Amino acid sequence: MTSWNFRGNWTLCAIAALAFMAACVAHEAVGHGGMCLATGGRITLLTSVYFHCSNGGALTDAAGPMMNLVVGIACWCALTFCPMPSPQWRVFLALAMAFNLFWGSGYFVYSAVTGNGDWAFVLRGRGREAQMLRAILMGAFGACLYAGSARMVAARLPSGTPMIVPWLVAGTVSCAAASCFAGPVLPAVREAALESFGAGAGLLVVAWRNPMAVAPTRVESGVAPGKGWVFAAIPALLVFAATLGRGLS
Repeated sequence: MTSWNFRGNWTLCAIAALAFMAACVAHEAVGHGGMCLATGGRITLLTSVYFHCSNGGALTDAAGPMMNLVVGIACWCALTFCPMPSPQWRVFLALAMAFNLFWGSGYFVYSAVTGNGDWAFVLRGRGREAQMLRAILMGAFGACLYAGSARMVAARLPSGTPMIVPWLVAGTVSCAAASCFAGPVLPAVREAALESFGAGAGLLVVAWRNPMAVAPTRVESGVAPGKGWVFAAIPALLVFAATLGRGLS
């Protein structure tokens, strides 16, 4: 049985919060927002869970989850080919890879099952039978991609990283930020829970399927303490809640 490494796990909480916020910014601001501006549109609403573009189209809808996949793969490349300046940076990149890959791949499955979300918007208006067929293919592709993402994450997570902590932190950060939304709060929090607790459930799958990959290598579980990460996470959380949480229009 492992004990709670107080300082180390506070560092892990800070790293997980920063990694999830990076994934959210990649999806909403860089992905959706960047494509909206690139195609001549105007951003009318940008939050941690909602995005509206005055001239939005299929490219803008698809850009969010696609950007998550691009960022996730970039993190994998950095972990594979680049030396890490510290163990905490390895944890950050591994968690950023996890949140981005799970969000990007999970969106295929979510849109196929619910008929809602970014990929459902891409398929909308293409005929009912074509939509159903493409939804089935999209769901199967998303499931395979999600499983592949879980394997990639399991192979790059530093030994001794407890998965329940970053999963809970991501969900808490997402829902807390959405609770600051200037519009209806409950629907926003629901979306926030889906994109964090829901999409990030792959972390729990990794821990269940590969217990040795995340088993502590010493008596105290967690990561090495790093005050800089905690000091960086606190203002980042406040800015995240005040901007993307509340919403920009």
